[in-house]
Amino acid sequence: MILWTRAFQHEIGESADDTELRVDRGLAAGQLWLWDRNGETVSMAVAREPVDGVVRLSGVFTPPEKRERGYAAACVHAVSKRLRDAGYRCILYTDLANPTSNSIYRRIGYRAVAEALRYRFE
Repeated sequence: MILWTRAFQHEIGESADDTELRVDRGLAAGQLWLWDRNGETVSMAVAREPVDGVVRLSGVFTPPEKRERGYAAACVHAVSKRLRDAGYRCILYTDLANPTSNSIYRRIGYRAVAEALRYRFE
């Protein structure tokens, strides 16, 4: 999980300085979800703490050698369904420049409701 989280942070241009702490906290809080296929972990997602009945999914990651097989879609769909069945609304942020993830999220039932810009000051 640490290597995958670090790889995800690297892909999105986020600092990986606190990866171990993030993973430890996520595991302790029950926020990290893994998708297994035939006994092998192939994808992950993070479901954040609920706020006013809403859970934000983030950190969706599949290693490059396992992509384009539907693992991330299956993972996000299963986590979203479980959370909805528990009475929560699910949201997620996605990179508008990534048509693959955007089409997957639409296909499993998410819809665009807003756009946001992210600025980084260095």
